[in-house]
Amino acid sequence: MPGRMNSLPAIRISVVIPAKNEERYIGSTLAQYEPYLERFGLEVIVSDGGSTDATVAVVREIQTHWPPGRLKLAQPRGKQNIAIGRNAGAALAEGEFLFHTDADVQIPDLPNFFETLLQTFEKHPDIVAATVPIHVYPQEARWIDRLYHTIMNWAIYASFYIGVYLAKGESQFVRRSIFERIGGYNERIVAGEDCNLFYRLHWQGRIAFLRRLRVYHSPRRFRKYGYLRLNLIYLREALSLLFLRRSYVEEWKVVR
Repeated sequence: MPGRMNSLPAIRISVVIPAKNEERYIGSTLAQYEPYLERFGLEVIVSDGGSTDATVAVVREIQTHWPPGRLKLAQPRGKQNIAIGRNAGAALAEGEFLFHTDADVQIPDLPNFFETLLQTFEKHPDIVAATVPIHVYPQEARWIDRLYHTIMNWAIYASFYIGVYLAKGESQFVRRSIFERIGGYNERIVAGEDCNLFYRLHWQGRIAFLRRLRVYHSPRRFRKYGYLRLNLIYLREALSLLFLRRSYVEEWKVVR
């Protein structure tokens, strides 16, 4: 194992995954990165938000099979929300770039995904962050999922042109130096911390929306709340942040 570690390149990309009670997804989510640890200089950081299921045990078991230091576990104490979890994971990062994502996110053609992102940032030094379209797992997608996510992705793309920056936490690729410069995610925000981060980042440089890439996530939250109710919740949170400068909810409930 030590020999394998010595053969790995320096860490370049730190994948940060907040997790709470994600035993169903975390194993397959981590598995997709393992073949590319060397090729892209990856490390993966799981930031556990107080799981009461087997999430931590699954991560620790996988750690025993990975090269030392390439799979890390952050376990922040005290008050928890997703912004705190993302920041706690980022605090352990060594890479030049942070890839903030979620515990249920799968990336089709992962080599092309990271190659395109790295080439984009190398070619355009003024780009400080990037995101990509989000879709539901193909095997679980219904017509309403496809329609909604098509509209949502175009809305996100359009938001960059009007200065709103509706980037979602499933896929946020950021220069670590810039992330640290602005203090990371705003930990006072319970919901909407992802959009808030990109809004603050756009003052530091250009934001890219790479339309030819994509990530997939679970439709579990849409199944539980429905698209209408969930979007009313999102709207309420956006208005609260805009006018009250705080989240309306005190806790963003997990859906498992």
